Amino acid sequence: MTSRRTYRDALDLQIVIDEIEKNRRIQFDPQIADVFLDILRNHYDEIKKIQEKYA
Repeated sequence: MTSRRTYRDALDLQIVIDEIEKNRRIQFDPQIADVFLDILRNHYDEIKKIQEKYA
């Protein structure tokens, strides 16, 4: 969701977090959602560096 796709731009970080929280237990497994939320909230700077490196 945070990466640009041919059919849409990358979504804002807060929109991604809100989407995962909203669909936790509905569309996303709660344990996996919690891991993704932790990564997004606490390690997003590392993700951005990787995205920029391979852009």
